[in-house]
Amino acid sequence: MMDNQINIDLLKEYIKTLIASEVVFPGTLPRKWGKEFTKAELEDINLGLKMILRMADPTVDKALLREFKRVDESGEYIHWFLYNNWRKVVQLMGDYPYLTTRFKGTSAQGLSSQ
Repeated sequence: MMDNQINIDLLKEYIKTLIASEVVFPGTLPRKWGKEFTKAELEDINLGLKMILRMADPTVDKALLREFKRVDESGEYIHWFLYNNWRKVVQLMGDYPYLTTRFKGTSAQGLSSQ
C-alpha cells in the first residue's frame, strides 16, 4: 500500500468524465461509458480534492472552502460540489502543476484514504 500518495489523475478523470465537456486536461480522456467510479476511487478523489483545496487562499476562496467543508463533513455531494466549482478546482490545479508528478500514485487501488 502506498500511503501519502494522491492520484490527481483520478480527480482529473472524474472531472473530464462527468462534468467538463471541454478539454481542461490535455491527455486526460473520459472514462468509458458504463464504467462507474468505485467507492474506493471516490474516496481517493475526495482525498485529492482535499489536498488541492489546501492550496486555496482562505480569504479569497472563503465560500468555496466553506461549501467543501459541508460536503466533506457529510461525505456526500462531492459530485455537486465539483459540478458547481470545477473551474476553480481546475484553476487551483493549474496554479500548482507539480502536483501531477509529486503526488501521483500508480493506481487507485493502491492508495490509502487515511
